[in-house]
Amino acid sequence: MSAIDGSRLLSALTLPGSHDTCAYTVDDRLARTQHAPLDDQLQQGVRVLDIRCRHERDRFAIHHGGIPLGLTFDDVVQTCSRFLARHPGECIVMSVKDEWPARDCTRTFAATFEWYVGRRADVRWHLAADLPLLQSVRGGIVLLRRFPSDKPLGMDLTAWPDNATFDIDHAVAPFSIQDEFRVPVPISIASKWRAVGSLLDLAPRLCGERWVINFCSGTGMAAPPAVVAFGDTRHRGIHERLAERLAARSEPCGTMMLDFCDWQDWRLVHALIDCNWSR
Repeated sequence: MSAIDGSRLLSALTLPGSHDTCAYTVDDRLARTQHAPLDDQLQQGVRVLDIRCRHERDRFAIHHGGIPLGLTFDDVVQTCSRFLARHPGECIVMSVKDEWPARDCTRTFAATFEWYVGRRADVRWHLAADLPLLQSVRGGIVLLRRFPSDKPLGMDLTAWPDNATFDIDHAVAPFSIQDEFRVPVPISIASKWRAVGSLLDLAPRLCGERWVINFCSGTGMAAPPAVVAFGDTRHRGIHERLAERLAARSEPCGTMMLDFCDWQDWRLVHALIDCNWSR
């Protein structure tokens, strides 16, 4: 990001992201979505994080569904803070989701999030509701909020339907999002790719006006995340299809959320970064 014109909207950039960013700590075939730890992801160019929390005893434990990942929100923020201190020309976008029913809490999820913000003076959060310019958020963390709040707090994505392609039409921060994650069997990977490709086709026109977020992830009992990403002996995975698409058409893509983002020595992450110079 340090080499990109700061007058560009952050939403207009092609940003590699990781779906269920912290689900590298478990070996469960349905729960694991990453191999590389957070620090490696940031070092290689991942800039959009998908952080999912369970609110327990007025703190956030990082979860994937009901599965605890052995990390805390403090762990995540500390890793981000260290990275930004070393690379102040960068920024990190963090989607924070209330992932699982709360337990033994005395305050709301939003109140605990604000408590985390207030206790770390070394972390600069961007909590405005509008689409920011890159220059205004360098060195900071931009919040995409997937939890309710009684007052303005980051960009509000609480109107997020399940397993859908949809628009969220806030006046100051409109979004177009594809998150069709149900891939029941390997043959369904082709349908998932059509959903990814359809939003990719629209992205060059939309990215100057809306924040486009395109999830490449998917899962099902017979098609766990690794099969959707990598394919099997009879079906091409999403990663191979996306790599072929990027090689043929280097153009603005919006934010692309990847499972196993270290695939083939971070090939997709680096190809997406290169799209920022293809205008």
